[in-house]
Amino acid sequence: ENAKALVRQMLEPNPKLRLTAQQVLDHPWLQNAQKVPNIPLGDVVCTRLKQFSAMNKLKKRALRVIAEHLSGDEVEGIKDTFKKMDTDNSGFITYEELKAGLHKLGSQIPESEIQQLMEADWFCIRGESVQLVFQGD
Repeated sequence: ENAKALVRQMLEPNPKLRLTAQQVLDHPWLQNAQKVPNIPLGDVVCTRLKQFSAMNKLKKRALRVIAEHLSGDEVEGIKDTFKKMDTDNSGFITYEELKAGLHKLGSQIPESEIQQLMEADWFCIRGESVQLVFQGD
């Protein structure tokens, strides 16, 4: 319950009421966390974390291989579509830009699937090259 209270105070929309960084560090829940004994996670948890990490590495490598083997025409097509959707020229596509871009292309993708696309690994234009941008990289 103490942790929930801390998070609620950290997410307070009003900056005058929101905790400062020092207040967060001084919060009883964080202070108590330093006193908690170091208990091993257990073999099952460690094994699952290792499997999860390995799958993410495999996924990233597979996407890199795919990106590296795109033809010049495919890369140009991706860059052109990306630039059309990136209306603020930030180099990243926001949810609203993706939604509007897909609508212009005549796509009938439901909003829930657009949200899933936003959460997935995605292509990003940097200069003249197409790169994969991975969450966590």
